Amino acid sequence: MMSQLPKVGQNLRRLRNSLGLSLDEASKLTGVSKAMLGQIERGESSPTISTLWKISSGLKVNFTSLLDDEQNELVLVKKDDIKAIEEEEGKMVLYPIFQFSSKSGIDVFLVELDPGCKHISATHKNVLEEMVLVIEGTLTLKVEKEIYEIKAGNSLKFDGSLNHTYMNKGNEKVAFHNIEIYK
Repeated sequence: MMSQLPKVGQNLRRLRNSLGLSLDEASKLTGVSKAMLGQIERGESSPTISTLWKISSGLKVNFTSLLDDEQNELVLVKKDDIKAIEEEEGKMVLYPIFQFSSKSGIDVFLVELDPGCKHISATHKNVLEEMVLVIEGTLTLKVEKEIYEIKAGNSLKFDGSLNHTYMNKGNEKVAFHNIEIYK
């Protein structure tokens, strides 16, 4: 099976090598098996969002540095041109809109959740703040033990290292922008 995200393997290998890490050392830092890291690097496996977060947190790099390394000053982004990442059996779709640059220190995503979708997010040790801006539907967001119902037009900012879960308890799609601000 070829990876849906062909640059992930290339970028992972480049990042791992730039840090001077063997696959075994990277596995210990990330909690992702050596075999899985090797499969990702060779493009034989498409990692889940949770696995990508484990890798980025363990290597202390931003999430989108694993997705693509092209960074331009002026960028027009068309949703139809973005390689979406599907999770939760296709009920969650993540679009990396603006990818990390050292100048901005942020990642910007568009996330869509189908009705009934629940996604337990991996904690992000390298994320200082996470911002959620709901643009469609009502997002249920659990941060640690607190539950927030966030309607379209409303937003929530929280510490990205906290446990958090995204849920769509409604009957219509939920769409929101997710902004990750790195330490």
